[in-house]
Amino acid sequence: MKVILIKDLKGKGKAGDIIDVNPNYASNVLIKQGIAKEANASNLNDHKGKVESKAFHHGEMVKEYQALADKIKNKTYDFTLNVGANGKAFGSITKQEILQALTNDGIKIEKNQIKDFPSIKSVGAYRITLQLIKEVSVDIIANVIVK
Repeated sequence: MKVILIKDLKGKGKAGDIIDVNPNYASNVLIKQGIAKEANASNLNDHKGKVESKAFHHGEMVKEYQALADKIKNKTYDFTLNVGANGKAFGSITKQEILQALTNDGIKIEKNQIKDFPSIKSVGAYRITLQLIKEVSVDIIANVIVK
């Protein structure tokens, strides 16, 4: 019997997958517990519509993030560090400061979207990778100068 999984089922599939299982297992366990629903014509048509809708919205989101990536690609943001007389820096540039600079520029991202973040404890230019979504990443440059 074919069923459409509503929830992930370990060893069988993820939510949205159509799997073939024993009819007794399907009706007595999966459907009864709300883990799956019968793969009849109506449910299959509904499932197909949801899959197409999800793919469309994901494609639109990729386009949106790609436009943002093109806008900020290799853009330079300046940061200052306090440096002592011997040239040793006090503190470092953090992800939060990077986020604040991007927010001031009108770009809203989450902290976990900052990847390949080097330890920024001295003067210089640093390349920082932003992973906007799985398919779109972009590099920006953090230019650190003496205060």
